[in-house]
Order: sequence, then C-alpha cells, then structure tokens
Amino acid sequence: QGTNLALIKVQLIDAENRDITTTEMVTKFIRELSDIPNAMFRVAATNSGAGGDMAPVELYLQGIDLQKLENYKTELEVKLKTIDGLTNLNTSSRAGKPEITLQPDRVKLANAGLTAYDLAMTLRAGMEGLITTKFSDGGEEYDIRISLNDESVDSPEKIGNMTVISRNGKYTMNQLAEIDFTEGYSRILHRDKAKTIQFTANIAEGYALGDIVNEVEKRIDKMEFESGYSISWAGTAEMMNEVIFDMGFAFILAIILTYMLLAAILESFTQPLMILATIPMALIGVFLALYVFGISISVFAMLAIVMLIGIVVNNAILLLDYTNVLVRKGKSVKDALVEACPTKLKPVIMSTIAIMLGMLPMALGIGSAGKEYRQPIGVVSIGGLLISGVITLFVIPALYELTHRSKKAAEGDKDE
Repeated sequence: QGTNLALIKVQLIDAENRDITTTEMVTKFIRELSDIPNAMFRVAATNSGAGGDMAPVELYLQGIDLQKLENYKTELEVKLKTIDGLTNLNTSSRAGKPEITLQPDRVKLANAGLTAYDLAMTLRAGMEGLITTKFSDGGEEYDIRISLNDESVDSPEKIGNMTVISRNGKYTMNQLAEIDFTEGYSRILHRDKAKTIQFTANIAEGYALGDIVNEVEKRIDKMEFESGYSISWAGTAEMMNEVIFDMGFAFILAIILTYMLLAAILESFTQPLMILATIPMALIGVFLALYVFGISISVFAMLAIVMLIGIVVNNAILLLDYTNVLVRKGKSVKDALVEACPTKLKPVIMSTIAIMLGMLPMALGIGSAGKEYRQPIGVVSIGGLLISGVITLFVIPALYELTHRSKKAAEGDKDE
C-alpha cells in the first residue's frame, strides 16, 4: 500500500501459559508505542474465527461528490475522536501524490476552434510522446517516439507555455486552460454504486461495543447531511444490530411456544402465565452475574438467555403440577401448597444444582480454546438458574394462592 506503511503480526502463546489476555496485551502495546515520534500506530486484536479481521466499529460515509465527502469526513472524524473507548480510528481516504491539473476553459476553446481532446493530445504528445515512424534493422522494426525532454515539462509554468496549434493560429496552454497543483486521490472506494469513505475503529479494554455504537450514533445525529449523502453501518456493529433483532424474535417465539406447551400440560390458560413469571426472575440473575464477572452482553450471552426460557420453568412446573393433583383430591389450596412445596423441594434443588454444576466449567473458563465464547453461556445459565431457583420457591406458591383466593371471592359474590 505504500513505502511508509508496515504491518507486524504478533502471535501470542496459548492462553493457559500466560497471565495476560489478548485485550490487555493490545492495551500494553498501545501504551508502549504511543511515545514514538513521527509515527502512527494502530494495534488491534484478531482471531482465526469468522470475521477475525473485521473491525468492531465500521461504517460507510456515502455520497456523490468526493470533495463534499471529504468535508463530511473531516467533520465526523473530529466528532468521533472525542468518544472515550474508541481507538484506532481510521478512514479509507488518503491524500494522494501532488499532481498538475488542467481545467479547460470551454469558451476560450470554442473561440480558438479547439476541443478538450485537442488539449489532451497536445499534452500527451509533449510529455509521453507520439510514435511518428518506425526504424527497421535486420528484419526488426522499432517505434520512434518523439516527445519533449523532462526539463521542458517539469513545472506548471513550463506546461502552460506549451504551444497548441489550431486553424485560427497558435496558442499557449495557459491561454486555454487553468493550470494548478492539486492533490490526487490514492483510493476511491465505491459501495452500492456510490462514492464511499470507510471508517473503522476498535474498542478499548473495559468498554462495550453497544455503548460505543450508541455514542457514535449520537454524534452522527448531530450532523446535517445534504440530500444524496448518508451513513450506513457495517462490520461487527452491523452484525450486532441484526443479531439483536433476531434474538429478540427468538426470545418472543420461545415464550409463545413455552406457553402453548405449558397450557397443554397443565390444561389451563392462566397457570402458564404464573410459570412464565419465572423468566423475569431469571433475567435478574443473568444481569447480576454478568455484572459481577464483568462480562458484556454478547451473541452467546443472548443465546444462553433464550436457552434459559426452557430451563427455568421446570421448577415452577413441578410445584404447580403436584399442587393441582392435591387440589383435585379435595384438599384446600393452602393445604395443597403446604404439602407440595416441601415435597418437591428436593427435586427442585437437585435439578437446579445438577444443571449449574454442568455449566460450571464453562463459567470458570476452563480450557484454552475459545473460552471467551463459552464463558458468557456458563455465567448467564448459572446466574439465571440460581436466582430464579430461589425466588420461584416463594413467588410461585404466593401467586397460585392469590389467584385461587380471587376465584373463590368471585364465586362467593355470584352465590350471594
């Protein structure tokens, strides 16, 4: 990409043989290299999984005119640099090499009886040369190219003095065009048939992707874009937004299917609602566990939350199903609960502890391969099961007794 750019890849040893994480190593590199003068360093962690080289924060500034895009890029870049936790901010826009640009004056060209093509061919003949004839030697032919020497075209002034011949006479180049030094573009990126400038950035240690994305969107909302200019997300941030929508749909679908299954098992439309009340209790444990372990919400954590829907309801099913059996045998609701809860306490505790112990190796991050992906699943599962398992033993019997008390009161009013 250029003689002023270099790429160094550092492969770390296995996680079990070091006391520092990959993210901590990146932070250490940034601190150690930040005091080197006249150099810009960007340090980022990559992995061999899908999207390993994809930047966590990636967005595209799209529009029609490159100059306006550059102006918007500068404005957005200044705003993004003020966001805490956003590191390695980079853009695809690079200043190109200086170049000499000729802007033809269409009116003067028409008066001289020339076209922009005539100017272009004159420049080409003077700088690159034209093949005028061939030289034959021993059966081989060689092109003879005639051009001006380098000293005659090495400045805008000399180029402006080049002669352009037309039917109306002789003209110099600067009489027909405006000649200036300009800065070229080293790379022009296109996406969705629009000129594009790509922004990429990484997340510093201790910051969550979702919080950074929200801050970026706040900065973007404060900008006013003309018609035809917009910003679209890409990279990990775009995937995260799509995953959140998909996981939300999966979460709602899991609740609906669980309710239908419970309604068929308990032969009631109201009791499944009481059982589904254990899901908010599980979420309390989920967020507490994530906070204690310092883990951010990720795709794998959301998968574990969806999985919990089918697990945390088991304890409430055990309690309510046995209570219904006792009520059908003629016992009062209170007596049935007093007998059912101690009877089913042991199975509830055993099943909850068994699942928690099964998830414990994942929560502790045992094993060096991919523990960053497995640990959130274990932490979410254990936190949700622990809190819901404890609270269920008190909340579900109370809700059951309260709803049946309301039913009896309603029936008493009808009898009167």
